[in-house]
Amino acid sequence: MTTITAVYENGVLRPTAPLDLPENSRVQIQVREILSEEISAARRRLHSILVASGLSLPARKPTGSSRLLTLEQRERLARKAAVGRSLSDLIIEERAGR
Repeated sequence: MTTITAVYENGVLRPTAPLDLPENSRVQIQVREILSEEISAARRRLHSILVASGLSLPARKPTGSSRLLTLEQRERLARKAAVGRSLSDLIIEERAGR
């Protein structure tokens, strides 16, 4: 028995990888929906295996430049954004200390 992953689109199950089957093969399918948390957990397990085997790098820790804005900073940016400047420009200026 082979387990595959497929995507259901427009009434058709489409495998996400090629199948090693002869043309016109008849198969039996058992459908089990994959939940988002299952996908996330599977990706974390796979990444751990790849890191342990030296095929991937560990996840980077966030640096100071990626810190979250405080509530006060968000409110100040919201007031500035009300005058028509783009939010991305305002955030860049805020982080640069201007």
